[in-house]
Amino acid sequence: MAAQREAAASSFAAAQPAALPDHVQDPAAPHSLLDTGDAASCLAECNLLNSVPVLQVHPTRRCNLACAHCYTESSPGESETLPVHLLAGAVQDAAALGYGQLAVSGGEPLLYRDLPALLAAAKAMGMITTVTSNAMLATPRRLDELVPVLDGMAVSIDGRPDEHDRMRAQAGAFDKTVANLAHLRERGLPFAFIFTLTQHNADSLAFVIRLAAETGARAVQVHPLTADGRAAHTLSSAVPDGLELMAGLMAAEVLGADLDVPVQVDVLLREQLGTLCRQLVPPTPVRQLKDAAPVLIVEASGRVLPYTHAVHPALALGNLQQARLSELATQWLQGASHGSRADRLARACGAARETLLAQDDLLAAYWYDTVAAQTHRQEGAPVTFKPNEPAWAVLRDLEVTPQMRAVAMV
Repeated sequence: MAAQREAAASSFAAAQPAALPDHVQDPAAPHSLLDTGDAASCLAECNLLNSVPVLQVHPTRRCNLACAHCYTESSPGESETLPVHLLAGAVQDAAALGYGQLAVSGGEPLLYRDLPALLAAAKAMGMITTVTSNAMLATPRRLDELVPVLDGMAVSIDGRPDEHDRMRAQAGAFDKTVANLAHLRERGLPFAFIFTLTQHNADSLAFVIRLAAETGARAVQVHPLTADGRAAHTLSSAVPDGLELMAGLMAAEVLGADLDVPVQVDVLLREQLGTLCRQLVPPTPVRQLKDAAPVLIVEASGRVLPYTHAVHPALALGNLQQARLSELATQWLQGASHGSRADRLARACGAARETLLAQDDLLAAYWYDTVAAQTHRQEGAPVTFKPNEPAWAVLRDLEVTPQMRAVAMV
């Protein structure tokens, strides 16, 4: 096998001896939680080809941490927050527009006082509800408020305890997060892990997958780092290259199967870029919001962005503090002399796909970065969203196995 695959295998092999700390070896963890029935709802917010369009809401930038990789630059010192009545109206409009899941992120959502009311508004509209959290504030009292209206929680785990604490900029963060997982299990609340893959931590993925098996996490999502927000300043050289992504795919393939933990790696394989044109590139003219924006993002400022947080701001729908989502959606779909914003986003998706397929040695790509970078080029402004490496991950000489197809983004 080629040298790159051998190097990736060496990186993966280095992770094998990693042992879990004694305090997370929980023989009482119910392994029935490894059933995959709720894994999709825990992870669906980042699944590009998920059949359920997702409304992703950041109700506040207030957080108990100031993580190095936070693309919203949240922290304890931030206070930007949206009122729940405004968000509840957006949830109602989103459901009417065909969005079937509310995914609440932050900031730390558990610090948002009206989180139960927001989730309840979504459940009343028949939506799946998920929360992405560091789980350090997942106390029994707070969880008891949420369980009746929450379908699943995605918990951020950034590697071994020292790595996690360093990324979170707080000693003891890992221990507190893992300790609180017991409260989720006791209440039967499904949870999954989100692991941010950097240039330096593919060998830690084995630890995270084993931790998921030991603690009852339903799945693990591997999300490549993007050099945006705080990461642009603190981790600008840590965007994973092809070798690290290859190691992540191999770890997901081998360990996920061995430990019976579903692992999703947020990449698209080249063959998928070739066969999934209709799913990746919306037909124009775009008729429905969800066709061009299967993920719709509401920032804590009220700004509404389609597709990904790093998309060019000229393609934003507008601001909820100025108009309802239903009105913003109608305006976004309306044409102008240079085409509607929806059609411009669709063209960016098409150009991103062509750019990737033109790379003869491309095997896998991080699609969101590619589309975001293309929108910046297309809209005629300097590219402010700049990954450390090209927006695609070039993986030469990697044999694509059926298992890798299974754990890739789709």
